[in-house]
Amino acid sequence: MQDASFIFGTASLSEMNDATNTPINKVSITTPSRLHFSLIDLNGQLGRIDGGFGLAIAEPNFQFIAERAKDIQVESVSYRERSYEILSRLQSAYDFPGINLTFLSEIPTHSGFGSGTQLSLGIAAAVNTLYDLKLSVLDLANAVGRGGTSGIGIAAFDKGGFIVDGGHRYPEQKFSFLPSAATDAVSPPPTLLRYDFPKAPLLIVMPNCSRIYGDAELELFRSLCPQPASVAPRLCHLLLLQILPAILENDMRSFGAAMNEIQTFGWKQVEIDAQGDELRQTLDFLQANGALGAGVSSWGPAVCALSDDIEELKQKTEAYLKTLPDGGNCFITYPNNIGAEIKRI
Repeated sequence: MQDASFIFGTASLSEMNDATNTPINKVSITTPSRLHFSLIDLNGQLGRIDGGFGLAIAEPNFQFIAERAKDIQVESVSYRERSYEILSRLQSAYDFPGINLTFLSEIPTHSGFGSGTQLSLGIAAAVNTLYDLKLSVLDLANAVGRGGTSGIGIAAFDKGGFIVDGGHRYPEQKFSFLPSAATDAVSPPPTLLRYDFPKAPLLIVMPNCSRIYGDAELELFRSLCPQPASVAPRLCHLLLLQILPAILENDMRSFGAAMNEIQTFGWKQVEIDAQGDELRQTLDFLQANGALGAGVSSWGPAVCALSDDIEELKQKTEAYLKTLPDGGNCFITYPNNIGAEIKRI
């Protein structure tokens, strides 16, 4: 059978069906990861909260094969139970008999890559494609309960690139500062802009330190929000007059300088402090050893660094990670400017 493929969000399922004139029984799904550089407003003084900016990256990713079936079967190292929960939720909303999922690669859990959103949307997209449900990405996000705080992962799945979202109306749309996992009934925020990111190599550094999620994450939001009103204007100034021009002008030195500054105040400082000394020391090491800039994604521990010589920085970082009590790992990846890929098999 001739292969037909499309990038999710740029070609409709009906176009795929028209091209082949046969039902779709089996597809492969490849998602990006997302780096979340910062939430913008956790104060609400202007009538909106959340907001944020981030970037889709090629690896790590979810790759899995999805096939029509009479019941649900999942082969996964780390995500079998979570996949069943997502599929159960989808079956309660949409009429489909079952699906077989076989995972070929998986995004590490609770590491700053947005694995929950990519997994949920990847599975929902597979069901949508195989059973011709004709749902939009927004429909899928609402169906699986994603986007209650950030819309970066949803937009990354849809079209990739560098993304800014506009947060939620406060308090009528969202009345708390809680994360997505605790705000199931809140719709995803609007995407304000999306740009292709320059094809610069990115070093992802992961010191082995604590993971912030669940009750620990909820307690930090509850105890440390609202944030001071002064944080959002400072972030917006950096975003509007340093980060966005740097992306459009391919000025990674200015982009990196803004990333370095973001690590020193506001909610990003809360996220770094919650992780402990290893993460802060890793940022300091990268900035002192050739990184143009380094930023923690979400709660971490994943750190993204840019450099004029990424291979040299990687070698230095590998040696540095061996000096940490629990070690760590690092790898080179690239921006993803297309979003998730769905291919007919």
